[in-house]
Amino acid sequence: MITSKNPSINEYNRVISSVRPLGSTFKIIPYAAALIEGIKLSDKFEDLPICWESYCPKNFSEDYRGSISLIESFKSSSNIVPISITKKIGLKNIINLANSFGLGYEQEFEEFPSLAIGAYGDNLLNITNAYSAINNNGKIQNPEIIEKIETFKKQPIWENKFISKNILDLKINKKINKLLEKSVKEGTSKAASIKGKKIYGKTGTSDGNKDLWFIGSIDNLTTGIWIGYDDNKESELSSGNAAYLWKKFISEIYKIPIKK
Repeated sequence: MITSKNPSINEYNRVISSVRPLGSTFKIIPYAAALIEGIKLSDKFEDLPICWESYCPKNFSEDYRGSISLIESFKSSSNIVPISITKKIGLKNIINLANSFGLGYEQEFEEFPSLAIGAYGDNLLNITNAYSAINNNGKIQNPEIIEKIETFKKQPIWENKFISKNILDLKINKKINKLLEKSVKEGTSKAASIKGKKIYGKTGTSDGNKDLWFIGSIDNLTTGIWIGYDDNKESELSSGNAAYLWKKFISEIYKIPIKK
């Protein structure tokens, strides 16, 4: 956990204590719910400006693609499609699925359409752990810092018994990974792509670029990046910066040379 630029001066732990709007990182939930309901990756949805009563969301780029497949809508990070999915499936089902992913406990989710596009907050640890479940064949476990405790002579004193719970069918999980891989290869998360490597991830942005996210998986490792200000001021950066920072971090771990 790297909690700030100067962690020795400022010890506030933004990984677990800071609850921030999740933005598009939350979209894995309505898309997973759609797949569970039998909607196919090739099924078409309307990506056009629309109002639900007084709520009139827009796509971040204000580009609209008309009738597009589920996979194309995820790749372009449409805001309209996940809300349409949520309206079709029901907000209670979305909330229940999010809860099974360990989300919605830091800030309780309420039944508002904007939930589908990450208007509600959680901490970096929980959203990263949700993505790690997808990287773990649909099995989730509570994140723990301590694996085991030993004596100086390497005698075991205590060992953590990690318990995992299956929350997604393997076929559904593979489809979600396909969405995440497409997002990095061809979509809004392209800044995280590394030539020759399979990366599964998603960017996220809140209003005014106040919160910039990237959660990504490579091999058996899932890592989350959040960039923002404690006083909630707007940023001149983008979620692409978070994705690139993730790539820089991962390339150091795996000793992968990347072009600047």
